Amino acid sequence: MSEMDQQPDTQPMLQYVSPDMLEFDPDNPRFAGQLADKSQDEIQEYIFGEPHYASELVDSFLENGYIDYEPLVVRRKRNKFVVVEGNRRFAAIREIRSHPDKYEGQKSDLENIPVLVFTDRPGQRQQNEMRIYLGVRHLLGFREWPPISKALFLERESKTPGGLDRVIKETRLTKAQVRRFLIPYRLLQRAGVTLPKGEDFWVLGEALQRAGVKKFLQLEVDSATLDVVGYDRKNLTLLLNDLYGPKKGLERDASAKVVSDTRDLSRLSRVLDSEKASAVLHAGKSLGEAEIYVDTREQSLSRLKKVTKELGLLLKKLLPGSKDPDETKLLQFFRQFETAVKGFISKNANPSV
Repeated sequence: MSEMDQQPDTQPMLQYVSPDMLEFDPDNPRFAGQLADKSQDEIQEYIFGEPHYASELVDSFLENGYIDYEPLVVRRKRNKFVVVEGNRRFAAIREIRSHPDKYEGQKSDLENIPVLVFTDRPGQRQQNEMRIYLGVRHLLGFREWPPISKALFLERESKTPGGLDRVIKETRLTKAQVRRFLIPYRLLQRAGVTLPKGEDFWVLGEALQRAGVKKFLQLEVDSATLDVVGYDRKNLTLLLNDLYGPKKGLERDASAKVVSDTRDLSRLSRVLDSEKASAVLHAGKSLGEAEIYVDTREQSLSRLKKVTKELGLLLKKLLPGSKDPDETKLLQFFRQFETAVKGFISKNANPSV
């Protein structure tokens, strides 16, 4: 009787197996549900290129071989093993072995590679071990997952016995950390919104940490379960336009988005916290223009001083030593304007004096 025909052991085991006995798992949470109906070759193509870039591992394998202390994590599936953790490495190995004439280097130790085997029908204890192993490695960053994949993992695990409290305990994350993944995911799910491929899910997660953004959305979250219980649908559409650009068919026009990077999120939050500033922004003005409506008096005076100085530098650059009558007149008008601005700022900077 072969080893594969024997009754599976109840404990995870380290074995060496041929990559021919391995399969990708289309339901792996790393892929956020994008590969559920794909063939093994289609999954290979997806992982080998963007956004997972398993191609980057090929040269390392050819030069150094396979590192034995980094086994793939797999589970039995009849006469095969399904890869639970290590899909990028498996994709790189699969590529090399599928094109032996294309690659030169160490290939002999890719014929049998180490795998940590969990049974196909593990008991509750082993299910817990696998869940903790994957959760801790990926959610805490030992093996980085995209944020959307972390959110999907947390969402699935929170629906299993023990719920969210068990997930938090096992993964050693704080509830605040879990919120950053689950709330944006659940908000989009409830709204029926799917961001186009390639959009940065994490930008929305970061935005929802800002008080002004949450107020603008009228976002209500159950503090115990982290379920989204209320939000303003119209304002969610406006927020997504700010973060990713307005929709054009199935895509978004990224050139029209308000936020260029996460450093702009605090500015956006201030604007959205003001009804007047938000209206100005969503009427088509820039983030900087909308910010004028939330500046304090002191900030507005500082902005006026800065803009006046920059205008003076621009004119000096454009009209160096000009003798043209119209240009000379423009410089005279600016000097009068500059003098008036300085007087206005001096008078209003200390109104009590």
